[in-house]
Amino acid sequence: MFTITFIVFVGISSIFVEAQRPDIVDEILPEVKQKNQIGYLNCTVVNKGSESVVQWSKVETVNGGNPILLSEDDKTVYRGNTGINEDSGQRKYDIQSRINGRRVTYMLVIRYLAEEDAGDYLCTIRIQGVQWPEWPKKIGKLTVQIAPQIQPSINSIYEKDIGSSLQLTCESHGNPYPNITWKREDGQELPMGGFQSRGATLNLTDIQRNDRGNYICVADNNVKPPDSFKVEVIVFFQPSCRPVQSTVGQAQNRRFNAKLECIVAGYPQPSMKWMKETENGKLIEIDDDDKYDITKQFSNQLQNDEFWYTLLVKNVEAKDYTNYHCVGSNKYGDGETTISLFETMQCQGLHCSNLINTTSRIKTRGKISKFDI
Repeated sequence: MFTITFIVFVGISSIFVEAQRPDIVDEILPEVKQKNQIGYLNCTVVNKGSESVVQWSKVETVNGGNPILLSEDDKTVYRGNTGINEDSGQRKYDIQSRINGRRVTYMLVIRYLAEEDAGDYLCTIRIQGVQWPEWPKKIGKLTVQIAPQIQPSINSIYEKDIGSSLQLTCESHGNPYPNITWKREDGQELPMGGFQSRGATLNLTDIQRNDRGNYICVADNNVKPPDSFKVEVIVFFQPSCRPVQSTVGQAQNRRFNAKLECIVAGYPQPSMKWMKETENGKLIEIDDDDKYDITKQFSNQLQNDEFWYTLLVKNVEAKDYTNYHCVGSNKYGDGETTISLFETMQCQGLHCSNLINTTSRIKTRGKISKFDI
């Protein structure tokens, strides 16, 4: 009877000791935060005695490295470069503990989150007299979200010939991995159709002059701000010319001027000249002089590689009524368009009403004097 009683006592004692052994009772919830924010990981322990120590460690996966010890119980023991933030004066790592009956929660605080802080963090209860493989352990995962950043792997300017091809590749880094789209800056359709192309690569084939312009790569992963990169595609092409108005009218012999306007497109930038058609059909080049004023204008309405030229014919006379040729030239060829100047009975243009009113007001002894404007 004595022997049986002893066996029962030893068994009850073993169960009691086992029941009092420290353990991690809850799963460590994963933490997802953005760069420069603060991450929190909670490890809740029960039955922690004076002979056990709760440790937080950073699991190193590079080259099979050992875990980096960060804390023991409620003390930070990390010996690396923690760095005190100049603005807040707070450390990189901290440990905070909360007691709730037999439970103690050890919260690891990780400040100024950077990309390298992401990964697994190990909570361990080190028990005196027990081998490491038998220590209670649980893993908490920290994810650090990084805003997209496009890698400078492509040029910002490309020059191509008509009919050639071009592949644009936009590589981006971020967490989660960014979605990449291509679009045109001017809002026009892409050469292959559609207003957006998803994916890192944009293929331009059989390039034409209308394909010239700015293409924008946008990387976005819902972590602000998104990143973008602009690529300018320049296309070599033969000049083309178009008139702002194909016919221009003006009255003669009253010192009225006529403005002829032409838009020239081409790359490289074309040289431009105005030609006048004579009575026998020959073309003579017009010089910028007392009779003619040649200017180059600028407008936000112009597309890339377009240039606006103006020929002002001063003091229109009968001999000025003819065809004028706007001619653009570069090494890829020539382009031209024709503008006709014809006679009208009344002054044409924005300033005509002022000129007429000025003339009518000048009277001498009851009749209008001849007044040259």
